[in-house]
Amino acid sequence: MGSGSAAGVINKRYGRQVEEEPDDFGTQGKTNRVKKAVTEKGAKTYRGRQAYRLFLQVYQLILWKQCHALVQSRGFPAQLEHVVRDLWALRLETYLNKIQDSFDGGDIEFFSSQPTADQEEPDIVKFGGKHLQWPRLVDSVALCYLGALVMRLPVGIGDFYRMIMYGDIPYIRITRSIPREMRDKLPQEYLSIIETTRLLKAEHLHKAVLQLSLLYRHKFGVHFPALNLPPILYHYIRRLALPIDIYSAVKRLQDLLGFSFEFPKDLVSRSRPHDLPEIQLITLIVISTKLLFPFDDLKRYPASAKEPTTQVIDWKHWAQAQRQFDSRETARGRIGKGNEILVNERDVFNMTASQLDEYMNWYENNWLDNSKASNPLSDLFPVGPTDADSQEIAGPPDEDDEEAIGSMLRTVTQQLKPRKVITVDNSDIPRPGSSYARYKMESDLPENARPFYETAAKVVGVSLSTLVRAVSQAEYKIMRWLEDQRRIELYGDASGMEFAKFDSSDDMGEQDMTDSDDSS
Repeated sequence: MGSGSAAGVINKRYGRQVEEEPDDFGTQGKTNRVKKAVTEKGAKTYRGRQAYRLFLQVYQLILWKQCHALVQSRGFPAQLEHVVRDLWALRLETYLNKIQDSFDGGDIEFFSSQPTADQEEPDIVKFGGKHLQWPRLVDSVALCYLGALVMRLPVGIGDFYRMIMYGDIPYIRITRSIPREMRDKLPQEYLSIIETTRLLKAEHLHKAVLQLSLLYRHKFGVHFPALNLPPILYHYIRRLALPIDIYSAVKRLQDLLGFSFEFPKDLVSRSRPHDLPEIQLITLIVISTKLLFPFDDLKRYPASAKEPTTQVIDWKHWAQAQRQFDSRETARGRIGKGNEILVNERDVFNMTASQLDEYMNWYENNWLDNSKASNPLSDLFPVGPTDADSQEIAGPPDEDDEEAIGSMLRTVTQQLKPRKVITVDNSDIPRPGSSYARYKMESDLPENARPFYETAAKVVGVSLSTLVRAVSQAEYKIMRWLEDQRRIELYGDASGMEFAKFDSSDDMGEQDMTDSDDSS
């Protein structure tokens, strides 16, 4: 092959390109070195103090987004942001040794970003005398609740849980709301702390709030106030569609049982249901309801027309009204707000076309990452609904929660039945409160009582078994108090009678708080 034919050949060994000169046809030509294209390196992932500092900045951004959503979308006072910021600033002080540079001006000290042996995984971290090491994602919502508690706002942990499930505050797939330049520089082990890998349960939120309250008490001396009882109690009574007479009964039982509706100062052993203020409150509501409006069909006659027991609740109509209230989100064949995340692969096969569109719209808004560069061909395949489809899926606007609760309350009130009043003083006449039934376990609940227990547990954000146990323990304490009163009447003192303590290991005694044998 001649020298002219060698023009334009790339010398791979030396990285030289031989180019052909038009004026010197057939000659070797000039030899020029061609620079290789510089490949851009990926974003550098931070390590050590730099990574921890970035993680805390991301966590602080999440806190701000959640507070902003509460203020702008849910009508919380703007002052909530300042209260939560101050609470976060206190906890931020515990991380100063991990985010500040060394004082000698040399290289910063690097440390492992993996949780150590005494720092359990964020999802299962426990409070065992030490403060919480890792700020978990659930702690951000718990901190918002504590801020609302400091401001004495009438909102419960169950309300915060429903806002999470409805998507009213950022929580599920929170990493989507983090700027990509921050996300790419954060190590995966830190991202896993704030990523939602499993469905949050309301009791997890209760536990996180309890742990944070203990942390702030022990570490910073912060004493959180008790529940703002009047508005919260009134809200629970309305939501459960109960007569207002429950209010005064709860106040009287509070004095008897000594509930303070405050978080405990310390945990002697493992946590118990009555360590949580809202469980104390819902326990008193359940007991008051059972005293004034029992679930059985036994006839108990009040001695005065002024007693609240002159009315009887039709519990079957009550349960039907509650079902209608719960199904308003699924009216007109919709999945329902907050139910999208509960959909599994089997549910998809039974969905209608509109439900599939509703689910895919929710999936697009909550799971697809729009921060990535879009493919040029993606415009040919739009995933969002058209305007006509959006109007068809949305349908007419629904009534808000307060209107729906008011409508349910009117329905239940209209179904109240009168009870005959017998003023004759006769010990053989069954009076309200007699034959009081106690239920130790979930399986003991009768047909009329189960819907009420389930609704009460859902409202406060605990499991049914937890509520049954809490109510049973409080009833056992009342039973011991009644025994003390009988001993005082017979013998003039209550020596030897020790007041019952709240412990699931206690002997729960007889099933009836009185001497009747008609209990379950």
